[in-house]
Amino acid sequence: MDRRALKIPFTRENTPDWHCPRCKKGLLRFVEGQFHAEERKDSKDAHNHEAWDPDWIEYVYSGLLRCTNESCSECVANSGTGGVGIDFEIGDDGEPEQTWGDYFRPKYFEPPLYLIDLPNGCPKSVSEPLSESFRLFFSSPPAASNNVRIALEALLTELGVKRFNTKNGKRIFLNLHSRISLLPEKYSELADLLLAIKWLGNAGSHADSPVTIDDVMDAYELIDHVLQELYTQKAKKAKALAKLINKKKGPKGDV
Repeated sequence: MDRRALKIPFTRENTPDWHCPRCKKGLLRFVEGQFHAEERKDSKDAHNHEAWDPDWIEYVYSGLLRCTNESCSECVANSGTGGVGIDFEIGDDGEPEQTWGDYFRPKYFEPPLYLIDLPNGCPKSVSEPLSESFRLFFSSPPAASNNVRIALEALLTELGVKRFNTKNGKRIFLNLHSRISLLPEKYSELADLLLAIKWLGNAGSHADSPVTIDDVMDAYELIDHVLQELYTQKAKKAKALAKLINKKKGPKGDV
């Protein structure tokens, strides 16, 4: 996950390195002639104000992106907002000159960008809310964070952690913190990671808790590590090797 590519604004001449959501290899680039920006009505009306400056300008834009991997060539629709900011160019005299330049920020991609790699073995109950989180990432960081929390609840269920206790014939649902504390012993090393994801997800569930794009990316990095540990063959082989060496208390020897 390239944090800078997900955070910085872009210009018509310089597109961030967004990776194709289909092949995960190619980069997305705007199709020539398929990027359209329009100044908003209120922004146009503001030009008549005596204090008007170019940085008051507000755009909306839409565009069609295509994967640079010729064997893929996936199309991705994209839209967002924009404005005008101060830029610098080198003048004829070799000195920097202040200019105004358009910039844009994405709000939606369809299909959404895959912001972390979901292992093939990742259960659907976990991957689906994460995919929805990717869809919401640019437009609503709190909603994206909350979907990571939903994925965490589903992951605990997949790991065999109960969702409720029964008392007097009634189900009493356990909160997420309690469920994490009930992790089976073989997953205990993941508890701190899961707790950190929980705190970030909690912030996304409360309107009075500001959640930034950086916060959501923190949650992605944490849950990515957990999923790689649980569902990739490389991680499983490493754990099996460690278990064998620990059992022998030394080199495993020839097998």
